[in-house]
Amino acid sequence: MAKFLCSVGALLLGTLSLGTGVMACGPSYDESTIKTADDRLKEQEQLAYEEELKARNKPASTGGDVEEADKPGVFDDKQADLEFKRATRSAETCPDVVTGDKVPHGKTSVTVTFALDGSVAEATIPPPYEGTRLGDCVLNAYRALIVPPYSGERKVMTWDVNLEASAPKAEDKPAKKKK
Repeated sequence: MAKFLCSVGALLLGTLSLGTGVMACGPSYDESTIKTADDRLKEQEQLAYEEELKARNKPASTGGDVEEADKPGVFDDKQADLEFKRATRSAETCPDVVTGDKVPHGKTSVTVTFALDGSVAEATIPPPYEGTRLGDCVLNAYRALIVPPYSGERKVMTWDVNLEASAPKAEDKPAKKKK
């Protein structure tokens, strides 16, 4: 609509000034450069077709080999050990946080199965903690483990964890008053 008004305005101004004035209304278009919706669609289809041809005709990668640095290696025991220690510190806070279970506090173990991508595929805890809120809290800490991706078989590891309620620390106890 604006282009139409601009064209009409230019026509009127040109008629009034008898060609001595120039009116600027944006880029000038003649009939041969105006694109219809069909023209634009054809142009976009042509561009998409050319891009698809480029993608299909890309030269093959060098032999299809993956660089050695990109291949998953063997299971990283050192990294797993560090991750287990971190998770254990978190799990051992569960008896102080989770309340309401009539589960005895004590020592137990957690079994973790790692997927080849380095995430935890499965984590289990034996009875009497299995299926309890305390056991779920512990398992959540170990399910967060992540190690570097590796090749071969899934790795299963068992780790000991102490679920005894922590004794109050000296600074937590009220100080005795001297008489």
